[in-house]
Amino acid sequence: MRRLISIMICLLVGTSALAEGTDRATRLYKSAYFLGRGDTGIALADDEDAIFYNPAGIAQGKGIYKRTVLASPMVEFSENSRDLGRRLSRDNADAVQTVLDQIGKPNHVGLNNFTGLVLRRAALGAFVSGDVDLLAYKSAENGGLEVVEAEAEQNAGGVFTLAEGFFDNSLMLGVTAKYLMRGRGRITASAAEAETVKDTLKDTADFVGLGQGGGADIGLMYQGGGRTNPSFGLTVSDVGDTKVTPEAETTLDLDVKQTINAGVAIEPGTKFSKLRLLADYRDIQGAVITNPRKRVHVGAELSVLDAVGITGGLHQGYATGGFYISLYVLRLDAGFYTEEVGERVGTRPDTRYFVRLKAGF
Repeated sequence: MRRLISIMICLLVGTSALAEGTDRATRLYKSAYFLGRGDTGIALADDEDAIFYNPAGIAQGKGIYKRTVLASPMVEFSENSRDLGRRLSRDNADAVQTVLDQIGKPNHVGLNNFTGLVLRRAALGAFVSGDVDLLAYKSAENGGLEVVEAEAEQNAGGVFTLAEGFFDNSLMLGVTAKYLMRGRGRITASAAEAETVKDTLKDTADFVGLGQGGGADIGLMYQGGGRTNPSFGLTVSDVGDTKVTPEAETTLDLDVKQTINAGVAIEPGTKFSKLRLLADYRDIQGAVITNPRKRVHVGAELSVLDAVGITGGLHQGYATGGFYISLYVLRLDAGFYTEEVGERVGTRPDTRYFVRLKAGF
């Protein structure tokens, strides 16, 4: 994994969203389904999404068997990445100058996948995720010179979830235990240092960290009845911080910080269609995301027979949208959302597009 992280960083600096002082919670897995509706789902999460968003949701339903996920690859890329990639693919491209021409434009590419077995009250699976980000900007700390920040991150591991329902399954409690292999790479270079970047990259120990560790998430979910079916969810993700022990000395922090998250939802509908309205508030204590506006997520979904649906919402104050089509063994999700990579909402928005194809039964 160390070699892969190094290659990702080299590609970013030599060929390919960060912002000054930005804060963001580590995401080991992203649900394409939830991203389209503002990345909401803490109060209604089910199947493999519940493992990562709220493990209590695994207890929903009847019977024993829920789903087998053979593969669920999702790719996402920012609006600026396509243009950057096209320019860098030219034979005579000047990599450093091309990056500097992208001043103030965030670039992002991401991938994640989950494979596993989901039963009611238990789930077992493996996941992998990776993100690469790049931002060139003028830095006041460097006398107004252009600065390039590049970061790559890769996570892989296994998860085991147990959940139980109480009071006729209106109250559910779940726990996800996870083993994590995690790698990070990060480098910052000003325009004055551009000629020495390649020499810096030769010693990966200066900017790459790799380690292993374990952690757990705890989730609580309450589901009411009536015409609107109100739901409430509460999670403590990475309880006490997920500690990752580095394999070699590194200055990068590999631990995944604890966050407390809450969500509410209503789900009015009929036998054939449903309308879901959701709202999540992430990192209630501000342990990682210091700006309160960046913690807010609002979403809506209209579905027919849970086979076709359209989604929309607000992610950190920016519009999101998506759709899905489920054909039992195959499901397609696609859409867009915007991530704020600056310190404050409205500073440096990064619009991203995503698509996921899931195979299972």
